[in-house]
Amino acid sequence: MRHIGKWLMPLPVLILCAPLALLAEEGHKPFSATMETGGAGLAVSDDISRVNEYSSVRTEPGINPYGKVDIQIDKGGVELDLNSRYLDSRDQTHGARIDVKRFFKSSFSYDAFQHWLDHDKLQYLDASIPAAPVAGAFDTTGAILGVPTATGTTNLYAYTANPIGPNFAPNFLVTRRSDGARFVTNVAPSDTATYAVQQLGRASLYGEDMVPNQDFSIVRREWKSNSDFTIPQLPNLTFHFGFREETREGWEQSIGMSKCTSCHITGQSKQISESTRDLTAGVTGKFGLLTMNYTYLNRQFRENGADPVRRYDPALSPGAALPANYYTGANSPPTFDNRMLYDYRDGYLPYDVTPDSNKDSHVVKAKVDLPRDTTVFASYVKATVDSDKSDDPGYFTLDKKTLESEYDAWSGKVSTTLWKRLTLTLRGKLEKLQDDDVAITYTPIAYNDGNAANDIFGFPGATASDILMLQTINRHSSASRDVATLGLDSVYRLAKRTTLRLSYEFKNEDRDDSFFGTTKTHTVKAALNARPTNTLSARASYTFKAIENPFQNPTAGLVPFTQSASGYGYLVGNGPTYGVEFYDRRTADLTNRPDTVHEGSLSTTWSPSPRFSATAFVRVKNESNDLNKTTWKQETYVPGVSLWYAPSDKVSMTLAYTYLKQTTENSMCQGLYDG
Repeated sequence: MRHIGKWLMPLPVLILCAPLALLAEEGHKPFSATMETGGAGLAVSDDISRVNEYSSVRTEPGINPYGKVDIQIDKGGVELDLNSRYLDSRDQTHGARIDVKRFFKSSFSYDAFQHWLDHDKLQYLDASIPAAPVAGAFDTTGAILGVPTATGTTNLYAYTANPIGPNFAPNFLVTRRSDGARFVTNVAPSDTATYAVQQLGRASLYGEDMVPNQDFSIVRREWKSNSDFTIPQLPNLTFHFGFREETREGWEQSIGMSKCTSCHITGQSKQISESTRDLTAGVTGKFGLLTMNYTYLNRQFRENGADPVRRYDPALSPGAALPANYYTGANSPPTFDNRMLYDYRDGYLPYDVTPDSNKDSHVVKAKVDLPRDTTVFASYVKATVDSDKSDDPGYFTLDKKTLESEYDAWSGKVSTTLWKRLTLTLRGKLEKLQDDDVAITYTPIAYNDGNAANDIFGFPGATASDILMLQTINRHSSASRDVATLGLDSVYRLAKRTTLRLSYEFKNEDRDDSFFGTTKTHTVKAALNARPTNTLSARASYTFKAIENPFQNPTAGLVPFTQSASGYGYLVGNGPTYGVEFYDRRTADLTNRPDTVHEGSLSTTWSPSPRFSATAFVRVKNESNDLNKTTWKQETYVPGVSLWYAPSDKVSMTLAYTYLKQTTENSMCQGLYDG
């Protein structure tokens, strides 16, 4: 950031000094200025991220002086505005604007603020993990289950009793709480309080906050400059140039999970050191009834922060045991491991990685103003984004390291006024988004029991072609699609101070990946605006959406539940193909997107005087989706009131209250997951 500041600072200095020099030569410096100073204080007794998420007084509790300055200079066709507000290094705003006889305009701004982020303690995830074992006993249902017996040097504790039924044989692994993945040996009974239990063979889910006392926040700083100038020899053309540099520095929470043992979810810190740089250039031309504009944008995004790392728990098939000398590699890993890319033995691995990217876009716009209040507008957008993707040889490789996304959009709009009361607007848009597909080649953990068919994924009778097909998978982008939108809007003046708005829109999203299908959306809107008196106004609106095949994941949940001969609940089994069988038997579609939406709103404003107004409003939204096995619903109610009062021209007060109630229902329950 320092090197950018050294490069940018001379620009505003030159911009400010030039007009001042002109004014000085004329011997007159008319200007007006206002200055404000005082103190700002903040005290927080609760979570600062909840009560001061976007800082408006101070970024941290305490007291400090603050200041504001506004300066305006206007002389001889040269206008200069300066403004500055400073609270602390993470909460400040500075700006400058200059206008030289309308042929040169430029603005510069610097803004900094801090955003406090939430810290998820993960305390609600201990769904079924028992407490740490005590010396000589282990209790999950109120009964003593027996004395744990160590197997080899892996701290695998087996129990003969079973609280679920004879068809299950739960095993337990002891792990250290401090890092959530490092296995230890020779745990003394007196030391078990510092260890957690990783459970196998029945439902198991637990969360662990690795940095319970850390605060998460991001400091955002933005430098921005825009300039417009017109050459006297080309009065119909105005040239535009812009620059923007945004940095985000701080720490945010990163959540990861170990799978194929207990669902061990951990939260730790991730360093954020992002920079986004935009360069823009363009030109606007006015030629009689025709106005045209072209804008080019180049954007570079870079993440300079270190990637977070984690060590994954050992992967085990339900009911399987770790072999003796697991960590020394003397024995082969369990059969289930040959479907995994990595586990505990691979050490700390990076995750939650943010890729660098580059974007180029071209935008062309044209507008024609015709007689009888008729306007024709058209535009074309061409954008390309290159995103750098990194693989990890030895675990997985990609056939391409740079993925490209291309976006093309053509849009048009015609608006005209008929009979002095009716205005019609016909609009349309065609979009094409093309995302690169990528081939991922996996390298599972080696497994060798003398049977080549079990070397990869443990499928009996697997051939070499089967193994190759399972190792290399072509991932098709769900973002690639063609989108067509057509709409008709109308505004009709029913009477004096009363207008009715009606609109209809059809949107067709045709995805290249047929797995997700085509989504068709019909939207109807109606709104009534009225001003019965000079002091009272009201607005009512209603929106209806019918969505055919919203974006969802078909057959993503609900494995049929069966029973064993003994009467206990039983799922698929615990053989080498357990995971494949389990997922292949899913039957229910899952989504959190509606196929039917009803939304209505009503607001009214009373303004008995220019210094007082009162507004009351309410918004109701009902969303639902009748899936093949379940029904998803969400209802939202938002009433509120706002009061505004200005006792003088320089003093105003606002008091507002908003109530939000949102209820979401989904008839899906995961009662038991084994593994």
